[in-house]
Order: sequence, then structure tokens, then C-alpha cells
Amino acid sequence: MAERLRELRNALGLTQEQFAKELGVSFATINRYEKGKRLPDAEFLQILIDRYRVNLNWLFTGKGPMFLMNSDKQANSELFEILSVLSPERQKDLMNVLKEVAEILCKQKNGK
Repeated sequence: MAERLRELRNALGLTQEQFAKELGVSFATINRYEKGKRLPDAEFLQILIDRYRVNLNWLFTGKGPMFLMNSDKQANSELFEILSVLSPERQKDLMNVLKEVAEILCKQKNGK
């Protein structure tokens, strides 16, 4: 599970500190989880589901998609699946490109 938590964080393009802040836990907690020194509690797992739609089957077993799918979030999930196979450096590169594209599209939509 430790490796998959790290993989999830990297797929989200977050540092351990950013991930911890977003989830309301300490940096040390995330560090221990990713090193396999501590297992996440039920509250932490629920936050992962609520915030990121993480598939617990994937988190525990490595089987299935990283993220749960639903009609509203299918595109996001597909994007995270693509990110999950890239190296952390390539993930950051892709995220930067996507942010630039999103900004351009938002400006076009708003007529700016």
C-alpha cells in the first residue's frame, strides 16, 4: 500500500507536504504511510475517497483503476490513469501543459 500511496500522490502532482495539507494530516504521517511504517486509518481512507475518488480496491491490492469512475468524473479519472504511468518528472510536465491549456480555454470561454 505504501508504494501505491506514493503513486497516487505523484499522479496528483503533489509533494508530500502538499498532499498532507490537502488531506489535513501532518507531513510526518504521509511520510510514514509512504515508507510503510504506518497504515492509514479509516478516516484517512474516507478522505481519499471523498476528495479524490480513490478506488480502495486498487489502493489495497493494486487491481482495477486508481480512481473510481462515474459519469461526471470519467474524464478526470482517465487523466489520472494516464498520469499514473508517467514518471514524476513527466507528470509535472504534462500537468503544466494542461494548466496552460485550461487557462487558454477559460479565457476563450469568458471572451477574454
